[in-house]
Amino acid sequence: MIPYAPRPIRFDGVRALGGWRVKTYVITHGERPFERARFDAAERLAADALPESTTSERPGLAFLILHQGNGADYVVLGWWDRENELPTRVAVRERTAGAAWRPARASESFCVWDLQVIGFERDAYVDTVLRDGDPAAAKAYLERWLELRA
Repeated sequence: MIPYAPRPIRFDGVRALGGWRVKTYVITHGERPFERARFDAAERLAADALPESTTSERPGLAFLILHQGNGADYVVLGWWDRENELPTRVAVRERTAGAAWRPARASESFCVWDLQVIGFERDAYVDTVLRDGDPAAAKAYLERWLELRA
């Protein structure tokens, strides 16, 4: 087992995907710079996973984690639905030549570094959208983000 060490988490802006506003984060392992092009196909997979329409119970708010890991790259997508639920999708690509993005398998999921973002996003959603119920609460949610230096 490799001992836990913090990884930098960088907020990478809000993207519009269809009718969705998606907060995007980048997590990197080690000293390698983030390679955005490695994640282009995964971002398209994430966009395809989002429901087509927003409703009063599905406010069109989501977050995306692009995690350049040690032995594999991961993409974690979470969106707010049914007022207080967080459907998630995880895609994985091994860091080997020619590997393609694929849905996570049965024992694969988000990791402790991704959970740091998920926990932050949960708190931000509760403190804004669920607490207020005001249409301006979505804006307040989008203006909160996590950024950590390792």
